[in-house]
Amino acid sequence: MSTSPSPTTVPEARARIDEINERVVELLAERQAIVDALCELKADADRTVRDPEREAELLAHVRAVADEAGLPPALAETLFEEILAHSVERQRRQRADGAAGPSAEEPSAEEPADKATGAVSTCGAQA
Repeated sequence: MSTSPSPTTVPEARARIDEINERVVELLAERQAIVDALCELKADADRTVRDPEREAELLAHVRAVADEAGLPPALAETLFEEILAHSVERQRRQRADGAAGPSAEEPSAEEPADKATGAVSTCGAQA
């Protein structure tokens, strides 16, 4: 949580929001780079994209952190579901571009098909 004083003018509030937005984007870019590396690590280990248990843990943790921070847990969960969906799609493209491992169109025995697309890949999406 921020320890800086509350803004006292509209321009000051907007400037602070702009700064926060930039930090959020920078953190998302950092997260994406780590997801890309994780994708390669999981491909090398012949592991699947989806890990429903890890994803459930991540979302539960995000909800708890949001609640502690005074943010509606449902909002945080919705945002992270979108982030996870983007990570899965990015990794599927990364795997398809690398043409390594099982086809993105064929679910493995250990991984159910994605609800939205029916597609499955083998990189690690649960970052």
